[in-house]
Amino acid sequence: MIDTKTVQEIQDAPIEERIQVIEQILQSLKKDIQKTQPAKTFIVRTFNLGNEVSIDRDQIYAERTLFQGFIL
Repeated sequence: MIDTKTVQEIQDAPIEERIQVIEQILQSLKKDIQKTQPAKTFIVRTFNLGNEVSIDRDQIYAERTLFQGFIL
């Protein structure tokens, strides 16, 4: 754990130096996370919808504007 003297020094430091400390901590966390998590692999499966699907963008956008008034 970080001792209170170090914490106080960080709190008293200028913003630029505190941001540098945060960036260094984040970089060390990223390295640790990469070491502990195995790489994820994805399997891509293709599929056939049977027919070509045509998209009417004007209709889709018109439907979106109709429902925007209902979104909170």
